[in-house]
This record gives sequence, structure tokens and C-alpha cells, in this order.
Amino acid sequence: MRCIVCLDTGADHCVFPASFAPFLGIDLLQLKKNMTGGVGSSANPTYYTEIEVSLGSGIQFKSLVGFTPAMDAQGIGLLGQSGFFDYYTVSFYQQQNKFTIATT
Repeated sequence: MRCIVCLDTGADHCVFPASFAPFLGIDLLQLKKNMTGGVGSSANPTYYTEIEVSLGSGIQFKSLVGFTPAMDAQGIGLLGQSGFFDYYTVSFYQQQNKFTIATT
């Protein structure tokens, strides 16, 4: 499945809309559930599992990610501190409107 993701330096974890799970063959009811904050609320049910993430250009990794209905309205995933930024160094070049990703 292909989707848009945002590199979110303010996100503690990687999270995706719960509506993505069925397309990945993931049954949320079989996963560990935690209540999380953020995404406009302090009580979001979030279901965690490890998935393979591919960003193209040879960037591929396994990460523990959360799936939450709180992200369904946004329709995008967030790559956060745990699961992404702890594996990669990201440099943002705002004036050039670009960024680079390197392994840490």
C-alpha cells in the first residue's frame, strides 16, 4: 500500500490511520491497545504492531507503529521519534524546500 507520510519531529511514535490496517492485512482487534494523546485529543485508542516501511530510494526499515482512528480524517501517516528519527538523521533545508535522510 502506498500513502503519504509526514516527517513529524514532534510525534513521539510513528502512527497511521486505523483505516489503513485492513489494506495491510492487519486486524486491529488482535493487537495491543494503548490510549495515546496528540492528534487533537488526549484519549486516542492506538493499536501497535511492527510493519515494514519503505520510503523509496533504498530507505526501508521495520518499525513499531500505531494505528489510530484519530488519524483517519487526516488520511496520512506520521513518522515520529521512536521508529524513525531514532534510526535516521534528517536534515531540513527550508530555503531550498528539500531534506535529506541518512542512516545514523
